[in-house]
Amino acid sequence: MGRQATDADFNASSQYITMQIEIYFDGPTAQPFLISINDYLIDVEWLEGLSETTNPFGAVSSNELSFTLSNEDGLFTPTNNTSPFYGKIKRGIKVIPYLRPNVMGEDIDWLKLGEFYVTSWDAVVTGITANIVANDAWHLIFNSPAPDYPIEHDVSFYDALTNIYIAMGFEVQVDTSLEELLLYSFIEGEPLDFTQEILTGAMSYCTSNKDGVPVVSAFLKNRPLRGTLLDSNQIVNATASQPINRVFDGVELTYTVPQGMAQEQLVDLRDLHAPAGTFQVENLGISRGPLWKVISVLVQSREVRLENYTATPWYITLNLRNSGDPATVGLVIHGQTVGFTEFLLPDEGIKPLKVKNRYIQNEEYAQKYKSVLEALVQDSIPMLALEIVSNPLLAIGDRVLVQSDRYKLNYNGLIMQMKYKYRGGLSCEMTLLNANLLQGV
Repeated sequence: MGRQATDADFNASSQYITMQIEIYFDGPTAQPFLISINDYLIDVEWLEGLSETTNPFGAVSSNELSFTLSNEDGLFTPTNNTSPFYGKIKRGIKVIPYLRPNVMGEDIDWLKLGEFYVTSWDAVVTGITANIVANDAWHLIFNSPAPDYPIEHDVSFYDALTNIYIAMGFEVQVDTSLEELLLYSFIEGEPLDFTQEILTGAMSYCTSNKDGVPVVSAFLKNRPLRGTLLDSNQIVNATASQPINRVFDGVELTYTVPQGMAQEQLVDLRDLHAPAGTFQVENLGISRGPLWKVISVLVQSREVRLENYTATPWYITLNLRNSGDPATVGLVIHGQTVGFTEFLLPDEGIKPLKVKNRYIQNEEYAQKYKSVLEALVQDSIPMLALEIVSNPLLAIGDRVLVQSDRYKLNYNGLIMQMKYKYRGGLSCEMTLLNANLLQGV
């Protein structure tokens, strides 16, 4: 065992980096196949952080790793039945990338860059390269079935997000500072959709740490200074990124106040087929949602009885028993739903940034949210794009100070995105959000 890499190693004027990737063809706990720049590995790219959008808080996405392998002998061609990996090349293979700086006379440990799972493997019989794309745990979350998550009342963003992902079977590390209360917490649509809406409403983002653990963290929190980027050690180029202050001249925010509605009829089936014995009516859609409470289930038959039911905000599954002959029966369900009343916080601008979110649920929080967006829209450099030499010890959400005489910068930024490229040498494109507008809000 050697020592761990430091910022000084990556800030050195002459930086030499080596990379290797573990590919777990035989399962995540088996011995991996190791590739490096010394044999099959040609180049590597990986993306960490948020995707760009007009909203300064960005769009949720999974971290992505892509790499190219030399494949002249067909070793990595899925259809090559002479390859030892024949039948093993498939979606979901775990891959772990590592790198380390080479410092003369010193033994430095490999730095783990995360855990990824193959989503695309492109290699044809006649090709000389194989191109692989892999994504982190968030890709698995976004492409999983939506969970049976019941509406929760008066819960924090922290509790709601924790409970939602537990219901999906994932352990997500959620920022405990997300204490803002939701009057009603619910989900609608696929995991990517409701994650985007909830995290936008919570002014937070998702990523994965270097150990591959999915993380949700708040934008609005005081963070220690992680480091300083200088002309002399990291900065290659700097430009204003995503100039929202040039596109928008204000902020128009629509928030919603949810409330429990009066009892109403949600299901009215006149011709439900009831076979003899026990049967199930699965995922019966309700006429209006999200569902807060089931008040009554009426089966219009003396022979057919309700045994039990399960309900989500949008569907009900019933287990019934027919003690008589097969029949056609009626079914009526009454319940209480949650309704949403919209409120608009307008702006006098000609082209305001328009934000509408059902997880902004009271006026005080809406005013706070709007003031943050207004500060970002009005700031001269709300976001900054940097090309740096690279320091993979930095992480999404780190606060760094950019000091550059060349570009006349003294910028306090929060790292939102990093795009790395490795082709024997390592480079990085970084996007920062103005941290002065977020801290202590």
